[in-house]
This record gives sequence, C-alpha cells and structure tokens, in this order.
Amino acid sequence: MKKYISLFLVLTAVASLCGCSSFRPAPQRYSKTLTEYFDTVTTVIAYDTSEAEFNRKAEELEQWLGEYDRLYDIYQPYDGINNLYTVNEQAGKAPVKVDRKVLDLLLYGKEAYTLSRGTVNICLGSVLRLWHEAREASLENPESAYLPEQAALTQASAHTDIQQLILDEQASTVYLADSEMSLDVGAVAKGFAARALSERIQENLWQDFVLSLGGNVCTAGNKNGDGTTLWNVQIENPNPQAGSALEVLQLTDKAVVTSGDYQRYFTVDGMQYCHIIAPDTLYPADAFSGVTVVCEDSALGDVLSTALFILSLDQGKELVEALDGVEALWVDKAYNIIYSSHFEDYLK
Repeated sequence: MKKYISLFLVLTAVASLCGCSSFRPAPQRYSKTLTEYFDTVTTVIAYDTSEAEFNRKAEELEQWLGEYDRLYDIYQPYDGINNLYTVNEQAGKAPVKVDRKVLDLLLYGKEAYTLSRGTVNICLGSVLRLWHEAREASLENPESAYLPEQAALTQASAHTDIQQLILDEQASTVYLADSEMSLDVGAVAKGFAARALSERIQENLWQDFVLSLGGNVCTAGNKNGDGTTLWNVQIENPNPQAGSALEVLQLTDKAVVTSGDYQRYFTVDGMQYCHIIAPDTLYPADAFSGVTVVCEDSALGDVLSTALFILSLDQGKELVEALDGVEALWVDKAYNIIYSSHFEDYLK
C-alpha cells in the first residue's frame, strides 16, 4: 500500500558572523532522494555543517533503509536472510527464524488489527495478491482490464485469519499455520520503518530533519536549526482539477501520513478501483478520496490512515477521538474536507 504526501519546505539559511577567533559555519540545508527502496520515493532533508558530512550520514541512513526494505520484502528472497518472502514460502510447512526487526513488525501488525477494528490485517495477502495481479495486468493492457472474480476473492478470504500467524518471541520464529495464507504488510511496513529510522537518525545523525518514506513523513527539530521555526508539510490535493495543496501544516516532532485513491488505482469499464481493500467487502474502499493523520508515531499514523479510509466517517471520528494526540482530516468523494476536533490547530 502506497501513501503519498508532498513536502513544502520554506527554508532560509541564515549565517551569522561573530568575533570569535575560530569561525564555525552555520548548518546548511541539504537533501537526498532515494528511489530504490520500498518501491517508493524516500527523501531526507536535514541541516548539517557541510555537504560532505551530510552525504556521509545519508549513506549510513541508506544502509539502514536497505536493510528494512530487504527484511520486509514479500516479493523476492535475498541471500543470507530470512525475510517475509521466506515466511510466506514456508506457510504451513515450518516456523522461520527471523531477525528481530521482522518479529517486531509482525507483533505490531497484530496490535494494528485490534486497534483498527480488523480493517488493517497483515494476513490479507491472499486477497491482496488477486487485486495486485489485476491492477498490474490492467495497467499494462488497459483494453483487457479486469476485476478479480468474486469466487476467487471469497475463497482467498478464507485464509486470512490473523490467529493463524504464530509468533514465538523467545525463539524469534514466525509460522503461518494455514498453508494458503500469506503476509502483506503494505499498511504497516513503511510507517513502522519510518518510525525506527527516525529514532536512529535522532540518536546518530541529525536533530533537525524531515524524513519522507513513501509519504510517511516524520519531522524533528526545526526547519532552519534556530530552535523555533516549525516545518511546513504540504498535503497533496486529491482533486485532479485543483492546482494547489489541499492544506499546509506547521509542526515538528510529529508524523504526517496520508492514504488516498488518487495515486495507485486502475480503471475497468470507466470505474476507478484504488489499492486500499476493505476486508469486509473484499473490494476497494470508496467512501473517501483521502485521509491524513497527524500523530507522534508514524507507525500508528500508517495504520490509522488506512483504517480511517475504510471505516465510515462516524466510526473513524470515534476512533480518533478515543486516542490521545491523534488528529485526522478526511476528504470525501466530492472533495469536501472534514476535520477532527483539533486538526486545524496544525494549519498554517
């Protein structure tokens, strides 16, 4: 599941001179964009003392990002590691010993299922695979675009019971007890990885930065290192006729995550079908064009943006209001904007 959000960063570099005998240049803004990981675009913007120092740290960040990408990959194996592809291949056969990063993601996936009222299910892979195959084939050959057969979806849905995901923390193993079950962590992996990377960045690399991992945006510090200026984060407008941002947020030490129907979709008989599948209908959710969540934790934001896209507006509002420090914005199919109680506190 891909989530996209634009960054609108108004950054002014201010250099000051002093009468000190040893002059230290003020930190400058640098950025790097990567496209090789999580099948999406990753951008980091940070302040550092030199371009060389920034690039050195960015290379370290890229190594971390690559590690998470390989471990959470459900589409291909890698030499020397057991990743989620390996787990799926061993469904119904044997437990797989995995890196703690994989185990922690799946433990969080179980929490996400409960928190989201079952709308985010990392064991929905058998259903999501059918939609993925239909989308890829339809985009490649629009004249032969098709939807998955209802009978196939119903059959696949019989193999999505999250209770059949057996996690052994002591042995660090994962076992899919249903041989026809498969994991798909698209609704949790990027947010979970972004949270972990953001924490490592703050501990080892930069204090003032923005990390955008496929639209899961994490902010920390200040946009020009002055200790006071908030970051500006732009929410993309789902209306294709609109030429401007939907909203611009001012914040720091927060995550901003958006789910929408306007980036990953395909068309069959004039109808658009997005990539966010509702487990109860086995079809794409179609009540909203976009949902944005602001909270401190990008992993939570990732889960909630998907859940709120699937749940009704009343159910979504009830869920948001029950959580501390969480705000949300919904855009309905007519492009009307609905805010949670204090979302507008973040508007520029």
